[in-house]
Amino acid sequence: MQIRPAQPSDCNQLIRLLLELGYRTTEDIFREQSTVYDKSDFCRLLVAESDENKISGLIAGSLIPLMHQSGSLGRITVFVVGLEFREHGVGTALLSSLEKWFKENNCLRIEVTSGDHREAAHRFYEARGYIQDERRFIKSNVS
Repeated sequence: MQIRPAQPSDCNQLIRLLLELGYRTTEDIFREQSTVYDKSDFCRLLVAESDENKISGLIAGSLIPLMHQSGSLGRITVFVVGLEFREHGVGTALLSSLEKWFKENNCLRIEVTSGDHREAAHRFYEARGYIQDERRFIKSNVS
């Protein structure tokens, strides 16, 4: 398995993984958004590629500068491992790679959002030192 930056040729496989997570998107939207990640020094989109050139997982993260301290917050914005590849170290490898990038960029902490119904994901994060903290408020359709 190899962890590497996503490439335009990965598009269809990554859309399939996002569907497994419950996120519907189009190829046009995905290509547009992945270009943002590709051009930004503050974002990363990484994939796990198996020996058979299959994409087994993806993780994306962003750096958010903090105002009250020197450093940044690392924010995991999407993280999914394909059903057939779970429990084989793919998620750990992806998370470790992104955490390394966060550390290299002076992140003081990392946060990730996980829906209440994703109990297996919660166990995964907790096993890797993440703790549940605080409350989140969301406002949608901001215009």
